[in-house]
Amino acid sequence: MTELCTLIIDTAALVARACDQYALANIEGYKKGYLEHVVKTSLTTKARLLHYFPAPETDASGKEMDDDDWCAIHLDHGCLTGLTSAMFVDEAENEPKQSADLTPLPELPTSPDPKAGLYIRSRTGEVVKVNIPKDCIAFQTGEALELITQGKFKAVPHFVKGAKTGGKIARNTLAVFTQPNLPEEVTAGKTFADFAREVVERNH
Repeated sequence: MTELCTLIIDTAALVARACDQYALANIEGYKKGYLEHVVKTSLTTKARLLHYFPAPETDASGKEMDDDDWCAIHLDHGCLTGLTSAMFVDEAENEPKQSADLTPLPELPTSPDPKAGLYIRSRTGEVVKVNIPKDCIAFQTGEALELITQGKFKAVPHFVKGAKTGGKIARNTLAVFTQPNLPEEVTAGKTFADFAREVVERNH
């Protein structure tokens, strides 16, 4: 786990370096290497193992579930979010149990529902399904990056759609959220701590 998270953060630093080059050429007064500095020196970067429980076909009233039933549409509030490909498990065939046995549950070769998984909304409002190959990692942009680059890079709205198969299909993935240290500025006069407080107040 440590090796994988380190790989994702190191790769995020390379992505940040490319973003810095674009920002330096297109934003007046942009501080050279700032985003790479933020990613490399952050003490607030978080990794989360995400487990999406088998999705119901309908809600309690019998109404069909929304497209974002596994994870509602939202923006990440950090800089770059590193994502692994998703692992799908049939929990009807392989029921998870609490025990000392840490044998991995068998992974399905592909999702049994091709519509299940991660979706993003483009700048033009188009909804696009994102398929991350098994040997790849992907990155999506968050609100702190949008602020740092004065809107040149936009935070990506995204959601996760559950598997509609009539079975018990679960989804698992790893997300690494690279975030600035709390005192780092995300825009003139506003630190990441200030912005994070705004996010909490907005969402709660």
